[in-house]
Amino acid sequence: MVIKEIPQPKTDGDLGNLLLLNKEKPLQSLMKIADQMGEIFKFETPNQVTRYVSSQRLVKEVCDESRFDKNIGPALKNVRSFAGDGLFTSWSYEKNWKKAHNILLPIFSQQAMKGYHAMMVDIAMQLIQKWERLNADEYIDVPEDMTRLTLDTIGLCGFNYRFNSFYRDQPHPFIMSMVRALDESMSQLQRVNPDDPSYKEEKFQLQKDIQYMNGLVDKIIADRKINGEQGNDLLAHMLNGKDPETGEVLDDENIRYQMITFLIAGHETTSGLLSFALYFLVKNPHILHKATEEATRVLIDPVPTYRQVKQLKYITMVLNESLRLWPTAPAFSLYPKEDTVLGGEYLLKQGEEIKVLIPQLHRDKIIWGEDVEEFRPERFENPSKIPQHAFKPFGNGQRACIGQQFAIHEATLVLGMMLKHFDFYDHENYELDIKETLTLKPEGLTVKAVSKKIPLGSIPAPYREQPEKNVCKVVDNVHNTPLLVLHGSNMGTSEGIARELVDIALSKGFAAQAASLDSHAGNLPKKGVVLIISASYNGNPPDNAKKFVEWLEKASEHEVKGVHYAVFGCGDKSWATTYQKVPFFIDEQLAIKGAERLTERGEGDASDDFEEAYEEWREQLWNDLADYFNLDIKGNETSASTLSFEYVGSGAVATLTKVHPTFTAQVDKNKELQQPCSTRSTRHLEISLPSNVTYKEGDHLGVIPINYPELVNRVLTRFQLNGSHFIRLTSDNKKLVHLPLGRTVSINELLQFVELQEPVTRNQLRAMAAKTVCPPHKLELEALLEKHVYKEQVLSRRLTMLELLERYPACEMEFSNFVELLPALRPRYYSISSSPRVNDQKLSITVGVVEDNAWSGNGKYRGIASTYLAQLKEGDSITCFISNSQSGFELPKNPKTPIIMVGPGTGIAPFRGFLQARKSMKINGESLGEAHLYFGCRSPKEDYLYQEELEQTQKEGIVTLHTAFSRMKDQPKIYVQHLIKQDAEKVINLLNQGAHLYICGDGRKMAPDLENTLIKCYANIHNVSEQQASAWLQQLEENLYYSKDVWAG
Repeated sequence: MVIKEIPQPKTDGDLGNLLLLNKEKPLQSLMKIADQMGEIFKFETPNQVTRYVSSQRLVKEVCDESRFDKNIGPALKNVRSFAGDGLFTSWSYEKNWKKAHNILLPIFSQQAMKGYHAMMVDIAMQLIQKWERLNADEYIDVPEDMTRLTLDTIGLCGFNYRFNSFYRDQPHPFIMSMVRALDESMSQLQRVNPDDPSYKEEKFQLQKDIQYMNGLVDKIIADRKINGEQGNDLLAHMLNGKDPETGEVLDDENIRYQMITFLIAGHETTSGLLSFALYFLVKNPHILHKATEEATRVLIDPVPTYRQVKQLKYITMVLNESLRLWPTAPAFSLYPKEDTVLGGEYLLKQGEEIKVLIPQLHRDKIIWGEDVEEFRPERFENPSKIPQHAFKPFGNGQRACIGQQFAIHEATLVLGMMLKHFDFYDHENYELDIKETLTLKPEGLTVKAVSKKIPLGSIPAPYREQPEKNVCKVVDNVHNTPLLVLHGSNMGTSEGIARELVDIALSKGFAAQAASLDSHAGNLPKKGVVLIISASYNGNPPDNAKKFVEWLEKASEHEVKGVHYAVFGCGDKSWATTYQKVPFFIDEQLAIKGAERLTERGEGDASDDFEEAYEEWREQLWNDLADYFNLDIKGNETSASTLSFEYVGSGAVATLTKVHPTFTAQVDKNKELQQPCSTRSTRHLEISLPSNVTYKEGDHLGVIPINYPELVNRVLTRFQLNGSHFIRLTSDNKKLVHLPLGRTVSINELLQFVELQEPVTRNQLRAMAAKTVCPPHKLELEALLEKHVYKEQVLSRRLTMLELLERYPACEMEFSNFVELLPALRPRYYSISSSPRVNDQKLSITVGVVEDNAWSGNGKYRGIASTYLAQLKEGDSITCFISNSQSGFELPKNPKTPIIMVGPGTGIAPFRGFLQARKSMKINGESLGEAHLYFGCRSPKEDYLYQEELEQTQKEGIVTLHTAFSRMKDQPKIYVQHLIKQDAEKVINLLNQGAHLYICGDGRKMAPDLENTLIKCYANIHNVSEQQASAWLQQLEENLYYSKDVWAG
């Protein structure tokens, strides 16, 4: 073995290599040095000597935890001044690191992500709503908004604390303090003499910032203790959790440090990841198109489900490729536990610092190919082909980022929602400029976002796991068969499943407990049953299963024979070569050595329907145990309702929780617009506004509807309740924010807080089946859970929980459980059909009343909001709010700019406001450009909305009217797209001259047909391909000359 000197750039006296560092971009300086020096180099400054490695060949060695451990380098030592011995800044040998790691692992497991999902959606919706309300000339500061998003997400998910960053003009003071503290921590590294008195002001500011961060965190902790709330968030685990190895708890000071650690690490890196991902997407339109297509195809519900997010494979690849090129935590520091030789040629002394330069590792051409600088998400199509330790954006081993599953789920959800709701454009041809603090971000990145006008749903009810607190449960079939659940888990998923199995087993009469696999190495009980839940990590056993696997490999038949067991493996098929390796090994070895397998091994694939696989295995498990031990274990696995009602004599009226800035307005007029011979109804409502409310043409009125009496009465009849009776609601689930908890309301009023006509969910079906006492009916309900049956008989027919409850009277579900399972009532949006230039204290809306045969076949389906609005009388009040017009859907600033409006049916609404505004401008002496309105309906004698008004406006020269009638006797059906085709040369010529095109109405058929017509006409007129014509239309939309306000038909 020939020992070589580690290469080092040329030094400059006492300064060493310091002058090679760009003060603002030290990491990028080190990357350039790595390009010149190769896979390893030494770097010297006046205060330290560091070695950097960047090849997979050497990184693989330094990631061997038997030889190397995490080093708390100078940067992290500086951060310790405010993060203390938190998980990120503590040494592995510090007592609090191991204790906190053991306590907090389960709360970051994959299973735990379901509990955070609804809260992540909550914050993501705030981002989407903010962007929906931007004006046409406004752009998005990407890093700033991503920082707002990720801070609010970790605040809510981790500590049930709302920073409300989207409701502030400036970043939250915590962000200001944190950024300054991190900047100062990094700046101190480049000072020759950090104790120089000239830095007195910086030190004083650092202390102020630390004091502020400590104060905020201490207040959150104190409030939680005073209120006595438990919850299942990060803070609850820190306050109540015990180290399973020692039984010790975290002290208040360490809880403070952990909270600051997660508030920093939990949002800084993820915000950078999302910012880089959006940068790479707008710079690579073909990849943006592919990712957008996936988001549109997968996220089919108004609110993304946990399962849908797991199906966003390509978007996950985009995020991984972003992390490859610019990992937001770009280095980690290690030290050898004893003298060692690296790569067979470089000597490292015990304790010497060596850093992994992650961006350079991710550019190792031996691993990634010659195109390392190219953004190509397909590199991650089969992650199992990526060599071990070649991709390390989250660090290494037991000291890897504990929140990586949290970060990836959050980033995948948010990026998917962004791409579903908006088209993004690089409006300033941005050039990448990376800002370096402790993490990386693309500084100054701004984009334009054009809304697709897809409605947002209501925030889903949070997923709730089995409670961990000790609750006295009445179990009438106690048999006390021993059941031991052993788990092997680094990220907590297996441990979470183990805890759930213990909880269910107790309810079924078992004497159940859980422990780590290592705790029973060489000591497997032969009485009762042993359940083993384990994952694999790069084909290796989890940290708390290594001893068990080593023992099992050498164990004799005598040690194993007589054990009764079952195995469930957690894995990810993306890593095909090592998928289920450890669970398979455990299952196989136990069987070979004489243990008796009671249930076939189950496999949960994190890249697919993990929950379904686990539930199927679990169901089979209980059946097999019942048969083998001859037990009656038909216990109920469905969680009991956490909501309870107390019926009282009288009480105050509760008000709807106001997610939006609502106000009360008075209805001045409500008249029918369709002719008496029509079988349909369209209402024109005029509404007086409070003096402080303003709106503009193109805005929407958001209406808080009321469930109509017949629907409410069906609920009362089904549960045999009197709607005028008053009840008080209580619950230990503090996240049922849409319900009037702790207040007295009538049952009629309570039923105005929930949606009653949404399709029944799988969770609701399971709850119904569990409460159904008639076996055949129970089987019928359970059959609806099957994938294809659910899609065909539930979703496509919009079958509701209420309809099923009426169909199955043997379902003995309690009213409290029914209410808890229902989603929150959500607002409905209507285009405003008036102009404030006519009357700024009044507006109108045009409402198509929805009433038709129900797709389920059960009588009539009536729209909640349109039915409510249709019956309002003069003088009635409604609760509503103004939703600003989406980007571009407003009149051009120059009234001489020609406009083309297409709005069949109630799509006329915003254009009525446009025409009122144009008339006002003309009266005031302004010159107007051409205006064309294409309006469609069935016939003039039936549903020609605002006919006299429109024809009068045409006479006054405000607009040229083009009408299409689809139900004229003895005439072919004419739709607006047919008229556009007839006028193609005129329309396209106007658009080429800078006219603005607007479409409002049906987005399912009318809008796509109209766009196809325009594309074909343009291609024909200009003798170009349809692909080129499509690019022309897309360019119009990108430049805000084409705007849509469409909805699903």
